[in-house]
Amino acid sequence: MATNLDIDLRCPICQEVYQDPVLLRCGHSFCRGCLRRHMDSVEETATCPCCRDGFAEDSLYPNWQLANVIAGLRDLGAGPSMEPGYPHCAKHKRELELFCQDDKQLICYICALAHNHRNHNCVPIDDAYMECKDKLKCSITMLQNEVTDRMAMHVSQGGKISHLLDMTESLRNDIAKQFAAMHNFLDNRERAIIKELADEESRVLTQLEENMLTISEDCNMIEAIIQDISEIINSEDCHQLLREYVSLKKRSEVIYNVVLNTPVFNLGVFYSPLQYGTWKQMKDIIKTVPAALSFDPRTANPKLRVSNFGQMLQYCKAQSQRPDTTERFTKHLSVFASTALSSGRHYWEVNVSEGADWILGVAAGSVNRKVCAVTSPDNGYWTIGHRSGGQYWAYDHKKVAIYPDINVEMIGVYLDYEKGQLSFYDAEDMSHIHTFNHHFTDKLYPYFSISPNAECANPSLQLLH
Repeated sequence: MATNLDIDLRCPICQEVYQDPVLLRCGHSFCRGCLRRHMDSVEETATCPCCRDGFAEDSLYPNWQLANVIAGLRDLGAGPSMEPGYPHCAKHKRELELFCQDDKQLICYICALAHNHRNHNCVPIDDAYMECKDKLKCSITMLQNEVTDRMAMHVSQGGKISHLLDMTESLRNDIAKQFAAMHNFLDNRERAIIKELADEESRVLTQLEENMLTISEDCNMIEAIIQDISEIINSEDCHQLLREYVSLKKRSEVIYNVVLNTPVFNLGVFYSPLQYGTWKQMKDIIKTVPAALSFDPRTANPKLRVSNFGQMLQYCKAQSQRPDTTERFTKHLSVFASTALSSGRHYWEVNVSEGADWILGVAAGSVNRKVCAVTSPDNGYWTIGHRSGGQYWAYDHKKVAIYPDINVEMIGVYLDYEKGQLSFYDAEDMSHIHTFNHHFTDKLYPYFSISPNAECANPSLQLLH
């Protein structure tokens, strides 16, 4: 019906609803003003803009019937057929029977012919109501899935909090046990470390609790949207639903992925050998020595010389004649310690040459010693290294820069096999450098590598104990 009215009630010249329509002998109607302007624009006999049939100025007849139809349509909404209180067009006083899908609003048939909605996709209210209702139902399903995902995230964050609390509680017990052997002078140090742990726990716990609060607030917002949509759908009020459809749909679509904090548990410093670290600060009270390791000459590259009862490792430019056994490194300038580690806690210290290139850590006993491989966990190595120019690196799954406070001359290495922790320290003051976490299963060996550079032509390493 709207399409037929749009064709029949529009002037062929201005394409608007007829204003003062006139009829020609050929049967075509036009706005009087439009036809006058057409006649003024031609110098010869005027012709019908539709069929080109000529006509004279005195042959214009008012089309009263068409004018009455247009007037009747405009006034139809104010007649007795309109139910009191029924929604109607504020402009044309006509019942709202169409929904403009382009502008997303209720309109009457006269609005559909007007310039604002001409050529728009206007459909009956019932059709629009069912379509929009189905879309909002789909929105509810989507939003319910979002709530489910966020609840799972909420549970996950709770699990991380429990894990954090378990780790920090375990650390408290370990710290208390190590400090039990110390007396009044050590109490201040113990309290300082406990405070550092509490600060770390508080920092990470705060971030995790913020994550939980963010998720809860997000869920509340989504559930509020669901409730608003459900209420308007359950009310079966098609006009209210269509009036608020755009707003509700927009609210249901503006759901962003939750951005959560990713806290890093910086707990490596608390797994350190606390008694020995404290002894470094109070050498007259605690007497603790690192493990008595020695370099294993059977594994040393032919350009490396082991001396001083296995405590000194030095680079030699001239390669010595040594048997090429399966145990020996031939591509890396490397060596193992003679002691295998497969359980327990172990600590050792290494003095490094100033400016030398070196790599320290542990390696699995199964590593291939005949190839030149990156000393990363993917190849069975857990190491840090130094290169000329003051560059320090951790050879994790990818090479990452680390930044000790000063140039390190003595490295402390601490391995807790069962906990899967390997930590490195500046042995002068036990400041933490880097920590690896890994579930160790292979037999491990302390690993050492040195190589010359422009700053240090004859690098060396020395084990201290």
